[in-house]
Amino acid sequence: MDTDTPFSADRDVLVDANIFYAIGSPSNPQYQRFRSVVQNAGVVCKLPRRVIGELGGPETDRVRTALDEGWATIIDAPSPTDGDAVAASDIAKRTIANETDQPEHEVEKTDAILAGLAIQYVRDRSTAGVIVLTDDKPAKKGIENAVRAQGYTDTIAVHGLEDIIGDDSGDSMRLI
Repeated sequence: MDTDTPFSADRDVLVDANIFYAIGSPSNPQYQRFRSVVQNAGVVCKLPRRVIGELGGPETDRVRTALDEGWATIIDAPSPTDGDAVAASDIAKRTIANETDQPEHEVEKTDAILAGLAIQYVRDRSTAGVIVLTDDKPAKKGIENAVRAQGYTDTIAVHGLEDIIGDDSGDSMRLI
C-alpha cells in the first residue's frame, strides 16, 4: 500500500458512489485499506445524499459501517441559490455530456453536484482545501474543468481510488 496520500485532517473529502462500489463490502481488502488510510489521516469522508441513494441507502453494510465507525458522514447538495456552486455543477455537466456524447439532461446529477459541493466547501468552510474522490473519468474531467473555470485549482483536487490505496492486483473485488 502506498503511504503517500493526499488526505490530511484539514482538507474535506467528498466521495462519489463509484469509490464505495470499488472498495466493496467491509470484508474486502480494498475496503479495509481505504478505511485504514482514511482513519490514519484523520479525515471524515463526506457522502452526498445522492451518493447514499446510489449505494442503496444508509443501511447497506459498506455505508453503515463507515457511518457507525465515524469515518464517513452524509451531507446535503449545494443550495440551488448558490450561484458559484450551480455554475460549477453546470460546467461539470456540460463537460461530462461532451465526454460521453449524451445530452446534458441525461448526465448523472451526482457527478455534477460534486463540483458544486467542492466549490461551496472551499468557499464557505474553514478548510485548507477539498479532495473529490471519483473513478469516473468523465466526472473527473468535468469537476476539474469546473474547478479551473471557477479559479479554485490551488484548493480543490480530484483523485481516484488508486491515488489513495494504490493498485494491488491481488485484491479480489466483489461488487454488491
